[in-house]
Amino acid sequence: MNTSERSGIARLVTFLGRGRLDKDQGRYLYDPTEYEFYGSETTRTPFVCRALAELFLPSDICVPATQEAESDHRTALEEALRTRNYPAPRFICIPAGRAPAELWQQFEAIKIVLRGTDGPVMLDITPGFRSQPFFAAAVAMFVHAVDETPPELRVCYAAYDAKDPKTGVAPIWELTEFMTLLDWSRALAMFLKTGRAEEAGKATEHLGRNLKKTWFQSGKQGEEPNLKGLGEALTQFGADLETLRTGDLLLGRETTKSSAARLLSATREAKEYVAKHAPPLADILDRVVNMAEPIAGAVLDLSGPEGRKAVIALAELYVRLGRYLEATATVREGWVNLYAPKTALVPAAADFDSKERGRAERRANEHDPTFREVTDRRNDFLHAQYRPSAQKAIDVTTTMRSLVEKLRIASATPRGACFINLSNHPSANWDEAQTKAAFEFAERIEEIAFPTVPPDADEKAIEALAETCMAHIPPETSHALVQGEFTLTVELVRRLQARGITCLAATSTRNVYEDTNGRRVSTFTFVRFRAYAEPGAM
Repeated sequence: MNTSERSGIARLVTFLGRGRLDKDQGRYLYDPTEYEFYGSETTRTPFVCRALAELFLPSDICVPATQEAESDHRTALEEALRTRNYPAPRFICIPAGRAPAELWQQFEAIKIVLRGTDGPVMLDITPGFRSQPFFAAAVAMFVHAVDETPPELRVCYAAYDAKDPKTGVAPIWELTEFMTLLDWSRALAMFLKTGRAEEAGKATEHLGRNLKKTWFQSGKQGEEPNLKGLGEALTQFGADLETLRTGDLLLGRETTKSSAARLLSATREAKEYVAKHAPPLADILDRVVNMAEPIAGAVLDLSGPEGRKAVIALAELYVRLGRYLEATATVREGWVNLYAPKTALVPAAADFDSKERGRAERRANEHDPTFREVTDRRNDFLHAQYRPSAQKAIDVTTTMRSLVEKLRIASATPRGACFINLSNHPSANWDEAQTKAAFEFAERIEEIAFPTVPPDADEKAIEALAETCMAHIPPETSHALVQGEFTLTVELVRRLQARGITCLAATSTRNVYEDTNGRRVSTFTFVRFRAYAEPGAM
């Protein structure tokens, strides 16, 4: 044990029982024993308190004891500590715990001595009487749960009955790891119930340090435990979940994976360490996996079945956590996703197309009554019931579950942004480059043949043809390739743009060569899609 470990304890809290009754002397005694802690042996002493003082050099020593135990041992313990200039013990009188009222008095007394230090507290539960050690553990967990800045707590137990039969040396076992595990499991349970992960992240890193310390002191058996990655992943996931950072949660940024994917990976890795070093608590990590896995499936954007599935799972998670404002915002944006091109389906991306996002929202509002219902519920939350259509709290959960289910049903149908090919060149005949370019805008390509325009058709006939075409435009259309007879093209572009649809022309290069018969043959190679100018764009 190094010097920093020896001198790092600010307060030693050690219980004192009565010991065994020596009938010859007519008093209670403790048998002198040598103690050992991770290779450091102590002077032979009847008091564990004296051995711990030698090992840890505490600045303060508190001794909770019943009046009888203090009367039996106070003088001898003070003398044992004084001979080596250790701090004089401060006795804290506690009742024996023979009735519930006395148990609560014990609880309060122990709570006081565990608070108010400037450094770590070592809690020794060796010589406690009756329920005192149990209460010490309960109080320790209580203090760590409710105090804003609880002291660092270490726990030890001198195993007198496990002493070496040859040397007579009794081991002192450090139980801090088990207290840390309880603290960690409580923080993780809070995360699983609320989604708030800052405390869970800190507790995980703290547990990792303790497991690593135990692994080192026990001879480095097996693989070194490492929970730092899980702690960091929990903290980042919780921060993104709390602040509704959908892009960071589901997609990540550039080369950084999504926080859901990072949490999933870190949890699976950490489960191996926890299963080896703290087996009973490994199963709690399965619940973390179950939280992260459903929302970790999206890859490049939120289009397609995987993207929509991740958004729905995120909305369900918010509902389960009782975070209805975030849930309704997620459902609303998920509905817009059904109308949005891929350029507007990567939240927080540097090249996120807010213009196309706005157009998708307008299309959803115009064509989808359920979207308007979702928006109304979202506004209900945002306006804090300052509106005539506000729901009662008892109805909110049912409404949100219903809206999530509606989004699930809508997402299961062939939805998503649509690219319309309004030309006389079927997409089946396009070259690979043109098809790929179209799919960069939308999830699917729909064909609407460009009508034949009679040469003697007047303006009203052109308008009628345009209206006929418009009747076949799916509401999810985000982009349209419009190429054909000039006057009808103008009418179609005007109407499509009014609906918030981006209109495109396909540009190409012309390649001319002579065949074996000397005939000139022209071929065209796709270059890019180019947008038609929109009114007011100059």
